[in-house]
Amino acid sequence: MLRKWKSLTIAGAVIVSFVATNPQTEVGSELAIPHHLQDGDEFNISSAALIHYGQKLFEAHFTAQEGTGRPRSKGTGAPLSDPNAPLTFPRNNNRVSGPDSNSCAGCHNEPVAGGMGDLATNVFVLGQRFDFATFNAADAVPTGGAVDERHASYPAIHCQ
Repeated sequence: MLRKWKSLTIAGAVIVSFVATNPQTEVGSELAIPHHLQDGDEFNISSAALIHYGQKLFEAHFTAQEGTGRPRSKGTGAPLSDPNAPLTFPRNNNRVSGPDSNSCAGCHNEPVAGGMGDLATNVFVLGQRFDFATFNAADAVPTGGAVDERHASYPAIHCQ
């Protein structure tokens, strides 16, 4: 038990010293991981420190400042059908046109971080084809509201 605590203390000291030697982030900066390991750094820290850092990455809640999101593309990488309606707040995250999350643990959290997703984090298969599925019948933009790429309305999609 003492050996385990000693390893964790050393791992913590390595991470603290790594963070302390790097400049602080700017005021107003919202970064989940303000200091990233550089290529090769993984060879210079202990396995315990590397695992701890990986856990921090997995559980980090990434922000738009770090590049999270897909404001101008579908979940498939294809451009949005309506480029005038980017997927920015408050349209930047939904469970229908996802999978969108700000962290790995946002979905993989049962029974602990790193596990499976629960029912609420399941996604709709092929939902990522939609810009932002609103099911608004008045919106005729393909994959923008209630019609798919073939201009079929939501009930046709729902029944397939």
